[in-house]
Amino acid sequence: MDKKLDDLVISLKDEMVNSISESIKIKSVRENPVEEGPFGEGIKKSLEHTVKLAKKLGFQARNAEGYVGIVDFGSGKTFGVLGHLDVVPEGEGWEVPPYSGLVKDGEIWGRGTQDDKGPMIAALYALKAIKEYCPNPSKRIRLIFGTNEESGWECMKYYVKHEEIPDMSVTPDAEFPVIFAEKGIVNYTISSLTDNGGAGLVMESLQAGEAANMVASTARVVLKGVAPDIFNKIKNFKPSNEVRIEIRESDGKVEALFTGASAHGSTPYKGHSALAAMVDLLADLPFSDRELCNFLHLVRSKIGYEFFGESLGIAGRDSMSGELTLNLGTMKLVGGEIKLVINIRYPVFFNEAMVRTQIEEAFKGCRVEMHNNKNPLYVSPDSDLVKMCRQVYREMTGHDEKPIAIGGGTYARAVPNAVAFGALFPGGIERAHQPNERVSIDDILMVARIYAQLFLRFLQS
Repeated sequence: MDKKLDDLVISLKDEMVNSISESIKIKSVRENPVEEGPFGEGIKKSLEHTVKLAKKLGFQARNAEGYVGIVDFGSGKTFGVLGHLDVVPEGEGWEVPPYSGLVKDGEIWGRGTQDDKGPMIAALYALKAIKEYCPNPSKRIRLIFGTNEESGWECMKYYVKHEEIPDMSVTPDAEFPVIFAEKGIVNYTISSLTDNGGAGLVMESLQAGEAANMVASTARVVLKGVAPDIFNKIKNFKPSNEVRIEIRESDGKVEALFTGASAHGSTPYKGHSALAAMVDLLADLPFSDRELCNFLHLVRSKIGYEFFGESLGIAGRDSMSGELTLNLGTMKLVGGEIKLVINIRYPVFFNEAMVRTQIEEAFKGCRVEMHNNKNPLYVSPDSDLVKMCRQVYREMTGHDEKPIAIGGGTYARAVPNAVAFGALFPGGIERAHQPNERVSIDDILMVARIYAQLFLRFLQS
């Protein structure tokens, strides 16, 4: 470890904390496009704010048509850091305003503190320390701020098409010590036409879940034509998870509100799916629409409360990356169609075509559409990049954990020769995509300290 450089990073702590807090105050959730903002006004503001901050810190920085922010220091062979400014919707259950950037009790609170604004701004301040320590390097560090990692990666597609690809890269969007393998990630939309009218029990509206890669924390359904015996069945229903249900009656309609607990889509077993509980209830109700009944029965019997795809026939694991996981993401009734979106993380040695074939067979008669497939990532643990990350981590923490594989998907798979490096430390609490997301100031400072040493190691190699 270079002690002088480390002291420089530590001296920037208060400034870094303030910058993270200010960034969190911008709600950068994807919305409809605006001028010079392909992913909406909030993300546009966040990108402009970050580029302005980088320029204030003395860097060459630019906004590439609203898709990415690029911050450069030095020239020549390039080391990239890829991260993102967009965040998932805040969801329910927060103890503080989710976009307050509140600093209290040694932590910074708000959506994006862990995933991924906090770590990327830490990397920016690590680069500021490097700039003061070695102002004329013969190589280059490039920070790449993406803007729709949570909803499609168009930003990285733009970058790869229009910009220079770094010689090696890391992303602070996962865990330490270093991630050498990531499962494949794919979404499937499963839909069925409905004829939701006429006499009898009718579903007027349904909306569940915030995003495919989040465990659904809320679900809402409104029913018409609810006979007394059906109403009693609804009132007496007990879900098989820890979801709470509130029943309301008004104007001849029954509204059921389901409240669960969100979690990241890569670890659905850490949450309590409001959508799974809702489907469990609805599948037992005698809707007048037989197609709707059939769809709900299929979803419950083929997925239900499961996390690993057993009933779909896609369960499995490999020794490299572990088991396949499945998340019930969102469901909605739109016009004459009901749509379910599921998020699947499949092991490194599986393939998407096999998974899709099984789902199509299980949901025969429904439409199955695959989208946003990201193939698995594998970088040899013996590569120079992985070895360099491990060495820096070991020197800074005194720990020497082995490289790991994850179910999450990071920008490491967007460019060649890239791995995820941090920002969550072993034993830390994963709060990404959950209420009360927050990061320890000590931890985020250590991220900056580690990244500064990593940059120096590259520049001196």
